Amino acid sequence: MDNIKPWQIILIVLAVLVLGFSVWQFAFKDSIPQTDGYLTVDIMTGQLYDIRKGKARGIPLPARHPDTGERTLYPVNPSDVEENEWVVPSGFDSYLTENVRKGSKLDDGAMTITALPEDPIRFILVP
Repeated sequence: MDNIKPWQIILIVLAVLVLGFSVWQFAFKDSIPQTDGYLTVDIMTGQLYDIRKGKARGIPLPARHPDTGERTLYPVNPSDVEENEWVVPSGFDSYLTENVRKGSKLDDGAMTITALPEDPIRFILVP
C-alpha cells in the first residue's frame, strides 16, 4: 500500500462512482420505449400492411410478405402532397435493386407510392 500514488486512489474512486452510477441507471430508470409495429406497403402491389411484432424481439425491415416470403414490405409515412400517397423513408432506397424498382409500383425517381384504397391488412410476426 505504500506504493499507491494519490492519482491512483482518485482513479479507483472515480471508477467505483462510475460503476455505481451505471448500476443505478440500469436498475431504476425506465426502459427505452419500443414500437410494437409498423405501417408498411407492399411495393409490388401497393397494398398497405399493419405489421405487429407480437412476441418477436424486433421487426427486420424491409419485412417479408406473409404470402410470398419476399422482402417487399417497406415502412411508409403519409405524404403531405396527396391523400392516398405514401413515402418510403430515404434510408431504404439502398435495398432496391434495379429489377425490383422496375417491377414495383414506386413512382419513377421517387420513393413515393400510391396505395390501394383498401384498409391495411394486419398480421402478427410471432403470435
